[in-house]
Amino acid sequence: MDSLSNLPLALREFIDPAELSALYEDLGLDAKAARTLHDPGTERTTQTLVGLVAPGQMFTKAAADYVVQAVDQGMTEAGAFFLFLEGRRQEQELANWRNSLWPLLHANVVYTVTNNEILRRTLGGSTKLETAKRKSHKVRSGSVLMFRRRVHAMGPDATVEKFDQNASSWNGNPGGAGYPHFRWMRRFVGCFTKLSKNGRILDFGCGAGWCGIEAAKTFGCTELAFFDPSPEMVKIAERNAREQGITNPVGRTGFGEAPPFPAAGEEPYDSVISSGVISFSPDPNVWIDGLLPTVKSGGNLVIGDIQRTSRGMQRRRREKPLLPARELNAQTAAEVRALLEPHGFECTGGAGYQLTRPFPEAMHVNETKLKGLLTRPLLWSNQIAAATNRRLNLPGDDQFDSWVMSFRRK
Repeated sequence: MDSLSNLPLALREFIDPAELSALYEDLGLDAKAARTLHDPGTERTTQTLVGLVAPGQMFTKAAADYVVQAVDQGMTEAGAFFLFLEGRRQEQELANWRNSLWPLLHANVVYTVTNNEILRRTLGGSTKLETAKRKSHKVRSGSVLMFRRRVHAMGPDATVEKFDQNASSWNGNPGGAGYPHFRWMRRFVGCFTKLSKNGRILDFGCGAGWCGIEAAKTFGCTELAFFDPSPEMVKIAERNAREQGITNPVGRTGFGEAPPFPAAGEEPYDSVISSGVISFSPDPNVWIDGLLPTVKSGGNLVIGDIQRTSRGMQRRRREKPLLPARELNAQTAAEVRALLEPHGFECTGGAGYQLTRPFPEAMHVNETKLKGLLTRPLLWSNQIAAATNRRLNLPGDDQFDSWVMSFRRK
C-alpha cells in the first residue's frame, strides 16, 4: 500500500465515519465498526469508506486503482464500501467510478446529500431518508456510492432473494402492450432448438419457463425439465408448462454451477436451452463446467444472453451510475463460443435480436403512455432485423441488446 504522501490528490482527505451514520442506519450497518480507507487497521473490516477533496478534483484512474487495492486488502467479502464524492457530481463521473471499480466491486446504492437531506437511489427507485437534525448526522454535500464486492452482490443468497422478489413480474403481463414482444423473444430463442418429436428438453435456468415451453410446443415434446435458483420461479414455470399442454414438466431448484439435472441414474438431455443465465454467474468457467454434463453426445445446445457491447448497453455504462450487475458481467457471443468449442461444441447458427437504443425506450413509452399504439410496428421491426441478422449477419451485432447461438455437441 502506498504511503499517504504518495496517494492520488483526490484521496488525501480523511472523512469522519460518523458523518455517514444516517447511511449506515439506512442499511442496518454498525457505524462504530466503520474505518477510513487510509486506516483499515490490521484486520479486514466489514465496512470502509473514503472522502474526496473539494469539488474540482475529478475522477482519475490512479485514484480508482488505489481504491481497488485498498478495498481488496482491507474489506471482507461481506463488507460495504462507501465512496464519498464531495460537492456536485455529474452522473457520468459516478458511472466512471462504478466502471473502474468493477469487477471487484458493484455499486448497489447512490446517496445524494444536500443541506442535510439525503436521497437514496437504487434500481428500484428513489426515497428521501428521514434524518435527525443533530450534528452527528450533518454531512458535507455530495454523492455517496455504496459498493459491495461483486462475489457478494452476485452470490447465491442475493440471487435467490432477487429472483423470488421479481418472479411474478418476470413472467410477463398477458394482455399488456409489451407481452407480444415478450413472448416473441422466447419463441425466437426456442426456435434454435433442433430436436426430434420425442426428444427431451432441459431449460437450464428457466425463469418463468417460456423458452423451454416454446421449444417443446414447436417440436411436439411432452417431456420438459427445468430448474432455477428461485423456488417461486420454478412454481411459475411449472404452472405455465401445464397450462400450455406440457403433460409432465419436472422442475427443481438449483444453480448452473451445480445443476440438479441430470441426477444420479438420469440421462443427459437431447436439447438444453439457457437464455439470459450465464450473465448471472460470477465465474462463467465454473458455470460452463456445470452445463457440460447436461448435454448428451450429439445433442443440441441453445444459449443466449444480453449483448454487453451493444450501442445501447455501452451508452448505459457511460451514463448511469446504477446498473444490474449482470449488464457489467455479461459475456459476448464470441466469448461464450470460445468457452464452449474446446469442449466439443460446434456452432450451427446464431443471431442478434431485440434492437438496441432507442427501441427499449420506445417500447417503454408505448407501454406507459401510448396504450400499445406502436406494439405491432416495434415488434415487426425487431422480427425483421433478427431474421436478417440470422441469414445475412446484418445489421451488425452492436445493433442488438441480445444474442442467441445454437451448438451441436460432437
